[in-house]
Amino acid sequence: MGLLQVEQIRETLQDALSEHAVIVQVNQFRNQLNIILNKPPGTIAHYAGLVDLLKSRLGQFPLDDVARIKIIGRIQGSPKSDWEEIIDLRPLTPVVTQPVYASSAPWMVAIAAGTVSLLVIFSYHMGQWQQQQRMQPLISGMASRQTVALADYKWHIEGGASFLVGVLKNYSEDRFRLVQADFELFDKGGQRVGQVSVQVYGLGPEETWHFREPVGNLQAVRARLLKLQSFL
Repeated sequence: MGLLQVEQIRETLQDALSEHAVIVQVNQFRNQLNIILNKPPGTIAHYAGLVDLLKSRLGQFPLDDVARIKIIGRIQGSPKSDWEEIIDLRPLTPVVTQPVYASSAPWMVAIAAGTVSLLVIFSYHMGQWQQQQRMQPLISGMASRQTVALADYKWHIEGGASFLVGVLKNYSEDRFRLVQADFELFDKGGQRVGQVSVQVYGLGPEETWHFREPVGNLQAVRARLLKLQSFL
């Protein structure tokens, strides 16, 4: 893969994440494609939701010389990663028993010629099958994309009050009458002190909802997604 194609992939992925405060870097080392998602300090990125977006866009590119894709989430400027996911593109190759010839008689030569023709046809279909297997992780990513995802959220303080601020995105063609995201609340010591829910009514196909949910628990200083549900 050349530098031009790597840059095209980076631009495509950055465009896919244009609604999120994330800077994308892409590089290739041997047969591994590395994708780094840099988030600004003090923000929270829901990497699993972002990765679904990336997988759907990666399926547009020929990745014949890529055996695996490594996606890294980190704070911008930090050498340490917060989150990693590896997508293995190497297909499982079935074992093929090679024919063994016991004689060079004319009728055996004819059988051998027919066998070679069958092997040529088999090799072609094997190549098609291997290509499908290589793309399966990305195809699966596109399938998993057809749902509602929490694309991003963060803890926000304004005027002395705490809020959960984030983005819910409907990637499906369905209209959901209710989408509910449940968050656990934690205090400074890391102890669970409660729960808060974000509810969105009537989220249509491909719609995005930016929420700003007040948190009344004065002990809470951070939140973690507990469950995300959508109802038709």
